[in-house]
Order: sequence, then C-alpha cells, then structure tokens
Amino acid sequence: MATDIQAALPEACGPKQCVTGDPKHPKGDPGPLPEPLENTTHAVIQVQKPVSAGPKRFPVTVFNGSNGMKISVTVRSIDTIAKLQQKVQKLKPELVGCGNLVYNGKPVQLHKTMSELQVKPDAMFITYRKCVGG
Repeated sequence: MATDIQAALPEACGPKQCVTGDPKHPKGDPGPLPEPLENTTHAVIQVQKPVSAGPKRFPVTVFNGSNGMKISVTVRSIDTIAKLQQKVQKLKPELVGCGNLVYNGKPVQLHKTMSELQVKPDAMFITYRKCVGG
C-alpha cells in the first residue's frame, strides 16, 4: 500500500530574498547560501523584473501635412496621444482642431500611450483630416 505524503507548506515561506553569488568566489561558484536557505531541502525562487527608473522622456515630431510645418515635442512614455495633441496645440495654437494623427501609417486613438504604441525617440506623427463626401 502506497501512502501519498504531501506537506501542507505555503508556496513561498518567509520574505522574498535575492540570492546572489558571493563576490569572493570564482564565477560559477555561488558560494555559501544566505542563512535562511542553509538547511533548506526545497526552496522556491521567484524572478523579479528590475525596477524601472520611471517614464522615459524623448522627442517626437508632428508633421502638419497641410502646410509642411514640423513641430518637435518632448513626451514621456506614459503620455497619451491626447496629451501629445495638447502639447502641440500649446506650441502652435493655430493647429487647434487640425485633425487626427497617424503613426507608422495607422491612425492612433487618443487614449493610447506612447509605450502602448511602441513609439521610439525621434518618431514622426502626421496630421490628417477626414474628407466628408469623398
């Protein structure tokens, strides 16, 4: 008769700790384990993403197709297209209501952020207006 034994342990016991090698040991030899792991027979190691330094700032250009004017604006990765339009309109008030923006050949929605659209530094947005009636 076989008995199924499973300990009722939580997935991760105690606070999460970063296990790194000891700088005194050669590469490939991690050295002694941190004290909480010395007598452990089973451990769960969880990879954590590095902490971001915050939203990146970078320049983009808005090209007005009607008159060929280029407007350079500094945006953050968390800024939306609506925020970009506000910044452009603040610099060039005559562009109020100038229309929609295109990025990489596709119209962009006002609520999308720069990071969602994967906008790179020095990217170019182009303004356009929809013609009524064809």
